[in-house]
Amino acid sequence: MVATKLKPEVAKQQAARPQTRRASRLRSQTRTTIRSSHGDRAKALIRDVSIYGCSLECDAGWLRNGMFLTLHLNAEWSIQAIVRWVREDRTGVEFLRPISEIEARAISED
Repeated sequence: MVATKLKPEVAKQQAARPQTRRASRLRSQTRTTIRSSHGDRAKALIRDVSIYGCSLECDAGWLRNGMFLTLHLNAEWSIQAIVRWVREDRTGVEFLRPISEIEARAISED
C-alpha cells in the first residue's frame, strides 16, 4: 500500500473534525442492572440516553474503561455496551450497536 500526501487544506479539515458523536440526549430515571463480561453485577440508574449510548449513576468500583457490559432493562430487553469513561459514581457507555430513537425514548420514559 502506498501512502499519499494530503493537501494542507484537506489535512486541516480532517484534523478539525470532532472526535465525538452528536446525537440528542434524553433525560432518564430508568433503573437497570449491569453485568460485566466477568460476571460482576450492580444496580444502576440511567441518567441520560441517546441512540449511541448512555450515562449511568452507579457505585460499582469495578467499572473500568474498555470493559464490556450488558444493561438488563427488563426480562426481555438487554443492551450490550462498552465503558468509555468513569468519573466517581458516573459512567459513560457506548452501545455496541446503536438503538433506535423509539428505543431511546422508551428508556427515557421508564
